[in-house]
Amino acid sequence: MNDFKEISPYNDSEVPEVIERLTNNPVFLSRLSPFFFPRASFLFPYLGRVLFKMKFNSYFGASKSIKDFQNNLAPFVGKMIENTTQGFTVSGEENLLNKPSLFIGNHRDISMDAAFLNYALYLNDTKTARMAIGDNLLDRGYAEDLMRLNKSFVVHRNIEGVKERFRKLQRLSSYIYKSITQDLESIWIAQREGRANDGNDSTDIAVLKMLFLSTRKSLKLNEWLQNINLTPVVISYEYDPLDITKAAGRKGWEKSEKKLNNTRDISELIKGITGFKGRVHLHICKQIKGNLSSIEQLVKEIDISILSNYKLWPTNHFSVSELAKENKEYKHLVEENINSEEASKFMLRFINTEKLVLNKILQAYAFPVLNKKRLG
Repeated sequence: MNDFKEISPYNDSEVPEVIERLTNNPVFLSRLSPFFFPRASFLFPYLGRVLFKMKFNSYFGASKSIKDFQNNLAPFVGKMIENTTQGFTVSGEENLLNKPSLFIGNHRDISMDAAFLNYALYLNDTKTARMAIGDNLLDRGYAEDLMRLNKSFVVHRNIEGVKERFRKLQRLSSYIYKSITQDLESIWIAQREGRANDGNDSTDIAVLKMLFLSTRKSLKLNEWLQNINLTPVVISYEYDPLDITKAAGRKGWEKSEKKLNNTRDISELIKGITGFKGRVHLHICKQIKGNLSSIEQLVKEIDISILSNYKLWPTNHFSVSELAKENKEYKHLVEENINSEEASKFMLRFINTEKLVLNKILQAYAFPVLNKKRLG
């Protein structure tokens, strides 16, 4: 149970070897060079790879620790935010604790939800968090190397067999608890397995049961909460770079391909990073503590924190207004002062999208408005 090598991020001693491996990985160089040297990569692919290799090595070649790597990565994250958003804002920074915490957040993007949190922590001169990622993203190649250098740990999905499932969940639970209480490292984990593709942010009780699993016999629920400093975080994007992709689903993607090839997952990860997001807001909620009687009650507390602090954008209201034209259930949610010109521009984004898919997209943007209304 104490061997976490299979799921843990890289440690400091592994950093130089992984950096060297990335520097000499032709797939990594080919995939990333167009983002940094688009013209050269298009006209002369080999030159693009050479230029990117030199750039990568100049920034990261001297990294001797995870902290070195993240410090060197921060300017790139800042540049990505500058190029793909119209502003990144943070609220609730007063709720950050001067001690390791379990951040549990809504999940909209494969990598950016946790990346925005860590960037906010970095700017706040606070130690970054270890981030949970699904094993569907592990490619035994450059993507896995980059994520594990960036403090990502592995959550196994679709585990076959009851005993094996329990063993892996117990190990994951132990690793998370040890990270916070012994390694003094904060953790970010999503409130549910997989992204909220339908726009409905809700906490899966199975996630909380897993988190509590390793200590359920030794600690009461409230003692465990006190030890892990559970802090909900909520992120909202004005535009989702993958809104059409999520709504269209995975039709035609065979099960055999899912098992043998995670090309689509990696492609979506890159699109989420490089795609236009409009404005992005992150809110850090108050720590959840008090006399809670059950996991079910904890689920409700997390949901209330996340839904009530979700930042609504005009795109959310545009979608409600559009849905209300054909569905009276949305009429009571329509805002009076809708900017019709801006709403029309938003709808042009989906001009060639089939109606069934468009309806799913609009519902996903509208769900946060509906959830706010339900909270009262």
